[in-house]
Amino acid sequence: MKIADQFRTGWRNLGRQKLRTTLTVFAIVIGAMSVTIMLSLVTSARGFLVSSFEKTGEDKRVIVTGSAGLSYREAVWARPEGSGRRIDETTLAEVEAVANVNSATLFAQIGQFESMAFDGREVTLQNTAIVAYTPNGTIRHSLLAGAELSPDDGGNAMLLSTDLADDLGYAGDYEALIGQQVTLRYRGDMGPPEAQKPDETLTVVGVMASQDGGRISVDLERGVAMQTFSWMENSGPNGQKETRVENPIERNGYTSIVVDARSKGDVERIVLDVESMGLGAAAGKDEIDAQSQAFTIVGAVLGGIGGIALLVAAIGVVNTMVMATLERTREIGVMRAIGATKRTVRRLFTIEAAIVGCVGGVVGVIASVLFAFGLNQILNQQLRERGVLDQNIVQIAPLVALVVIAVTTAIGMVAGRLPARRAANLDPVEALRYE
Repeated sequence: MKIADQFRTGWRNLGRQKLRTTLTVFAIVIGAMSVTIMLSLVTSARGFLVSSFEKTGEDKRVIVTGSAGLSYREAVWARPEGSGRRIDETTLAEVEAVANVNSATLFAQIGQFESMAFDGREVTLQNTAIVAYTPNGTIRHSLLAGAELSPDDGGNAMLLSTDLADDLGYAGDYEALIGQQVTLRYRGDMGPPEAQKPDETLTVVGVMASQDGGRISVDLERGVAMQTFSWMENSGPNGQKETRVENPIERNGYTSIVVDARSKGDVERIVLDVESMGLGAAAGKDEIDAQSQAFTIVGAVLGGIGGIALLVAAIGVVNTMVMATLERTREIGVMRAIGATKRTVRRLFTIEAAIVGCVGGVVGVIASVLFAFGLNQILNQQLRERGVLDQNIVQIAPLVALVVIAVTTAIGMVAGRLPARRAANLDPVEALRYE
């Protein structure tokens, strides 16, 4: 009997017990769908992470701090106070001289503002990070409207994150906010009353994807000026008034230096060179690797859960094929009596089991694609509300789909091997007598 004939015969035999075959296929579908969806969620999340880092250049970024041993996220929000080398213009020049550094900028955190005002609205900045850097292309953002800070702005520009833009009344219409002037209001406890400065008014030039707690970015030179306070006080020996100038950056140095490497392959070398200078260095690439490793562990756990579902389905295949062997004992005897070999009978039952596994895998993958489509519709709305441009992030990779179908087919064949061998070993005479 030819292989094609065996496939047709196997398909026809499975149709004899439609309900039992359907239930067995359904068990395979559940297992295949579980594995496909779980693995796809993990790979999609990892891909979204890597894509986000690449868009903003963080995969090539190195954060230089005065203290060593900080992780990438810790380095981003490091405090300049404490032990370690001072981060200032001299340190910047040393870092810029390191081989394969494409560009670098000093980075500072601004903490003197309590709210921002625009068109009668006032938004508290209690959980908002205000940062300053040189707009030379080292730091890039995922923008939803407008453009990055530029040297041509004259220090009078600012970037807002989407959650702050929403609070100002521009949710879903970020382009309309571009060019508007927003006022940053100082806290009332910045030194004596005579040290108080007029509020800062800046022009919004871009709206960036939301950060935890909100984000405002300004030009470094303007940011340093924002943190400079001066007032007259009686400090001379004869009570004469002298000017006192207070600036935390002048006192403690900058938060860090942000470095953009020429390529991802240069990051490790830059980290080693910077650390040899007595500075701390944390690479965005390490953050990607750490989170990717976490996704791999989660994927292994979820894949194991799906594997258990497939194991249970395999037991169902064994049961179906054993029952088929019992029901068709006399038929097997007739096949052997007219010349069918043990190999032919064994292959016929194995093919039937493989068809069950293959059909279950195909249907499971199709169901997974439909599930991913529905899930993307929900996620797309949530991403838009958070100001994220990426859409349809959950994808069923063709390779994953093919592997799942191949695995379910193999499981069917393995599960059908024992019943197939049992059928092939039936004595033809006894099989013909079976009632």
